[in-house]
Amino acid sequence: MKVFLPLNIRVDDKQLLFVGGGNIAMHKIQTVEKYTRNITIVAPEIHEELQGKGFRLVFKEYDPSDIEGHFLVYAATDNMEVNRKIKRDAEERGIMVNVVDNRELSDFISPAIYKKDEMTIAISSNGQNVKKAVAWRNKIRETFQEEGK
Repeated sequence: MKVFLPLNIRVDDKQLLFVGGGNIAMHKIQTVEKYTRNITIVAPEIHEELQGKGFRLVFKEYDPSDIEGHFLVYAATDNMEVNRKIKRDAEERGIMVNVVDNRELSDFISPAIYKKDEMTIAISSNGQNVKKAVAWRNKIRETFQEEGK
């Protein structure tokens, strides 16, 4: 069984790559953008909600050279074959990759996050029960929102 160590990783001066520009990528980016704008998105089509936010947008099919210079890579396409190729290409270069919605192929996973000001609470189920992690996060968010009234 895969086991993931919860960490906070410094990303303010690092380049992150998302391969994929649809709904799958958009949901991950919505969390990551709370911490950095150093995001490049490579995809033939990129969701309009991701455009105009200051990200580097590259409208094209994935090529292994796209990984160069990136600290973390998210394989966020709806094509598992392409995601597996991204994983192999990143692994060859010693770059950690998250294959979105596939914990078995991922070097890291993203927890359910509640962020307010400088504080962050991350809930993880080790990638085994995402719905439960999100439910816990939502209860925490409700608690803090009620306190703020």
